[in-house]
Amino acid sequence: MNSSGESPGARSFPEARVNGAQRPAVSTAPGSNLAGWAFLLGAPRPESPLRRRLARVGGLVSVGALLAYLWWRVTFTMPTGGWDEAAAWILVCFEAVPVLWLTIRIVTLWNIDCHAPEPVSELPPGMRVAVLIPTYDEPVEVIAPTIAAACALEPAHETWVLDDGDRDWVEEMCWELGARYVRRPVHDHAKAGNLNHTLDLMAREAAAGSPDVDIIAVLDCDHVPLPTFLTATLGWFDDPAIALVQGPQTFYNSGAFDDDGVTGEQGVFFHVLMAARNHDNAGPFWCGSTSLLRVRALREVGGIATDTIVEDMHTTLGLIRAGWKTVYHGQTLAVGLAPATPEQYLLQRTRWGLGSMQVLAKERLWAAKRWLSWRNYFEYLSGTVWWLEGVITVAVFLLPAVILLSGAQTSTAGPGVFAAVFLTMFVLRIWGVRQLFRHHMHLPTAFALRIFRIPVGFSCLWWLTTRRNLQFAVTPKAGADQRRRGRPPRVVIVLIVVVFTVLFYALAGVLGWVPWRATAGATLASGIWLLLAGIGLVYGTVRVMAPAYATSRRDAHRIAVRARVLTDGGYGDLVDISVGGAAVRFPRGSAPSGPAVTLHLPGAAPVQLTAVRSTRTDDGDEIISMRVADGDWAAFRIMSMWLFHTPPGALDSVPPGVPAVAVTERRRVSRALGILIAEHSPADPVGDGR
Repeated sequence: MNSSGESPGARSFPEARVNGAQRPAVSTAPGSNLAGWAFLLGAPRPESPLRRRLARVGGLVSVGALLAYLWWRVTFTMPTGGWDEAAAWILVCFEAVPVLWLTIRIVTLWNIDCHAPEPVSELPPGMRVAVLIPTYDEPVEVIAPTIAAACALEPAHETWVLDDGDRDWVEEMCWELGARYVRRPVHDHAKAGNLNHTLDLMAREAAAGSPDVDIIAVLDCDHVPLPTFLTATLGWFDDPAIALVQGPQTFYNSGAFDDDGVTGEQGVFFHVLMAARNHDNAGPFWCGSTSLLRVRALREVGGIATDTIVEDMHTTLGLIRAGWKTVYHGQTLAVGLAPATPEQYLLQRTRWGLGSMQVLAKERLWAAKRWLSWRNYFEYLSGTVWWLEGVITVAVFLLPAVILLSGAQTSTAGPGVFAAVFLTMFVLRIWGVRQLFRHHMHLPTAFALRIFRIPVGFSCLWWLTTRRNLQFAVTPKAGADQRRRGRPPRVVIVLIVVVFTVLFYALAGVLGWVPWRATAGATLASGIWLLLAGIGLVYGTVRVMAPAYATSRRDAHRIAVRARVLTDGGYGDLVDISVGGAAVRFPRGSAPSGPAVTLHLPGAAPVQLTAVRSTRTDDGDEIISMRVADGDWAAFRIMSMWLFHTPPGALDSVPPGVPAVAVTERRRVSRALGILIAEHSPADPVGDGR
């Protein structure tokens, strides 16, 4: 250590003070390879004037380009008379569907500025805060870092682990790490029932004379809280009308199925849509984790809703109906595990979709409510109906195919003119939408995942017609018994066959090889949509079947962190590390010889590991894979804290305040991520664009 307290060779990074709290200025140096969420660790702040103007211009350009295209279609390309005219109008109406959606989104996303209260260093006298971590069957590598990090949070609080799996080893771990262990006699209503049991336990203890709990923070058992989780958010509750503070859900397992290289598929939802809902009394809803709730408000509405499988959103409606306020805090506060495989992704989205249908039906959201503002009405209605998108996607694919096969002359424009006008409109729309959504939308990934979600839409439609009882399905977080690639849904395979059969037949017809009535221009008018659909179907299928998203036998996600480490055999270079172990590369002849290895991570206490495998490299070096012994809770704590509450100066190229799990193996920086980095660079630490 040098006089400044940094490890030798550690790089210094500037810091900025935002809202009274230090915000790490993240390095953008080549090789830092930090995840997108690492650039959002600072306190929420106003959007830069340039970014706001570009977003507004982008939205207007997008809808303007579409309106101009529709005007051109209606004015200059419409056939007259009979089926041709009817089919042309059907196609134009189909093309006009996005106009209303774009217009509403321009209004709702006009301002997405977020602010934050002053950070809290200690609780007000008499306030009691408890962090609740519900768990069921997750392995130690998943829940240990969450419990360890939660216990280390400031200010003073309690950590409660709510174990619906009744596991003795979890109770033992809680005792060692400093958390309170809670199990219940009857396991009903899944996570909602688990939380309600704890709320009842708190009420009974308060009635017996113990201080009552005022605020609960809820974390899914895989969502590891960062040091600012409580200090940055508790200040919101100075407003006695606030019942809920919701933070973004971000994920540290880069390369997960829904990872888009920026902030993940949910980046648009949390960093754009939820941020926008802090305006116009839009009432951001509870998303289950990375959240804080006022206990008195929950008791007033009867606790957590249990009559749907999306207890979080349904409970929020109860809070809003009772007059409580909800807010969104746009800052990375915790990091979790995203669905790593297509199967996990589809299971999770199906549960969300079916639960949304339950809320739609039970609350009759299609009817306006006096207790819902117009923004809330729109957001909740659109947010539930959105899950039917799979049905709409299939209709979007099949409508052009039917019109194409009918032989209708849907356009009088020549193929060259039509292609030029269409492509101009399409490019401007794509550019505008990307600006409007602040570059958090990675369109190729969004298209691929939309294809894969087609079965979700049909499951939702089926539930609306049958109204059968639903069971809460937990998204698996443990490793699989063998490595398997994803399988595309059958409906997607059928659509690929249909779409490309129609396209090839249309091409053959235009070339005169088979009977065909439509002109080349009319064929292009419908065929261009069908071609885009086919490209999306193939891209989505390739992503589902990619080896990168196959199941894994490992329970813990490995982080490719590079650091110089010391063992009892000498110095080595860290290759990767997880909560449950590490791999270290040693020069020829210097690797530890025995199974017991003492590992000294930079800035951390020594940890005892067991060598389980040795691999020789081509140049003669040796890579030793080590793991934490079962039941060594102290070792799990050290590994967890080093990864998620990384000591300052522990890693070169990672600034203070940024955890080691932010390091990724990204080989290139996308344009969208580049913009995010530029707006949060050390040269402009406040990020106001000036």
